[in-house]
Amino acid sequence: MTAHQHETVELAFRGRERVPVGGAAPVTVRFRHADGEEVVVPGFWDEDATYLVRFLPGRSGAWTWWIDEELTPMEPRRGDVAVGPARTAGAVRVAHRHHFAHADGTPFRPVGGTAYNVLHQRHELRADTVASAAAAGFNKLRFMVFPQAGDSVEVFPDLMPFEKTDGAWDVSRPVPAFFRRLDAFVRDLDEAGIQADVLLLNAYDRGVFGLDGLSEAEDAVYLRYVIARLAASPNVWWSLCNEYDQLERPEERWDRAGLLVMAADPFDHPRSIHNWVHLFDHHRPWVTHASIQNGSAVEEPGRARLYRDAYDKPIVLDEIKYEGDAPARWGRLSARELVHRFWIATLEGCYASHGESFVLPGGSLHIVEGGALRGESPARLGFLRRILDALVVPGLDPVDKWDDPEHVAGGAPDQYVRYFGRSAPANWRVRLPIDHAGASVRMGERYVVDIIDTWNMTVTRHGTVTIDEVLRDEAFAGEALLPLPAGEAIAVRITREALAG
Repeated sequence: MTAHQHETVELAFRGRERVPVGGAAPVTVRFRHADGEEVVVPGFWDEDATYLVRFLPGRSGAWTWWIDEELTPMEPRRGDVAVGPARTAGAVRVAHRHHFAHADGTPFRPVGGTAYNVLHQRHELRADTVASAAAAGFNKLRFMVFPQAGDSVEVFPDLMPFEKTDGAWDVSRPVPAFFRRLDAFVRDLDEAGIQADVLLLNAYDRGVFGLDGLSEAEDAVYLRYVIARLAASPNVWWSLCNEYDQLERPEERWDRAGLLVMAADPFDHPRSIHNWVHLFDHHRPWVTHASIQNGSAVEEPGRARLYRDAYDKPIVLDEIKYEGDAPARWGRLSARELVHRFWIATLEGCYASHGESFVLPGGSLHIVEGGALRGESPARLGFLRRILDALVVPGLDPVDKWDDPEHVAGGAPDQYVRYFGRSAPANWRVRLPIDHAGASVRMGERYVVDIIDTWNMTVTRHGTVTIDEVLRDEAFAGEALLPLPAGEAIAVRITREALAG
């Protein structure tokens, strides 16, 4: 068998009988690289007497594999995989403390979207969701595995994840067609360059389907199964639940579930949990990044960065309210306001997720069912992502987080970004705060200045300036004022001349 680094390898096995899904994987395969590295991967039952094991090779070269454990005799017993050089950047993980990067080191700056119930819509709507998100430039999408119930939900699911036994969900009997749909949706997102932020459990069942009533042991069986199916997908992120505290479970139960996810995933994908009112303790070791709901955190500068200081992990503000016309207070931001909030999140050294809540003809919302995006913000957020992807530093960090009145972010002394908000002044004296961690701005250093119109989506090269005054907390480039488009939503990017494109 041949494959490529960072791409899914699937092995299929035939057993003598169907083994019901339970607390242990029906088959476990050990993969060994030619230099001795080993990875143990759990498999899963797929249909009839077919079992699958999916492997995500993190290295090129010769791998051998063999069945390590099995609950029923299976064939084949062993084999080889010749893994060629990578054709993709690989899975995303935390990098540079507060940011993300692919396995090959390429920075990943999430500019994501949300469509909670999209997996339970018709195929055409799922396809439109992926196509529209990709066209907007989004690179992450949050969605739930289990079906949503309640307000704005207009579609009753045609497939459920499990069969029933004596009228109750039987997690030992997953429905293959349902999970193949999940497989395909994750794969479609990957092919579109979008990370799949999978919300594993569901706080929006409302007792309609009863999946919120599974016991902790039943949750564990399901979690092991879905992770075995998806963990070899290079674009997967795990989120235990959206608004987890609506389920009113003890936090210790959530912690045990998070530890289970970490242990069950041999490929160490990002892991999080998202709050409604009560913030989870994101210091927990299984949490790789904090997924937070707080609209007020990005109404003004200086707030969201406190989460960075508190948790010392990447911060993704996955709900900062939505662009739309829904009557609820969370669903009626203007496009300009949402874009403004994204820029504030960015200059705070954090990341954010988009949502759209225009009321659709059927009564639903895009954040529920997905489909084509309608608002004015997605194009501007795609533009923001292009700005982020053009950075010459790993990510934007507050430079002087304690007392910088202008809220400049960057990677000192190589690059800085200053955001002036929704209404820029007519001019500005080029000023760079000093990074007290030790990265100094030097006298005579030359910087290239670009003016970014965040709403009209333009980048204009102003020219080059020279640092001629360095003080304890700030440096300046001359007395001349930089002219700006007064009243527009403007940012300025300032890059060392040696690094500027």
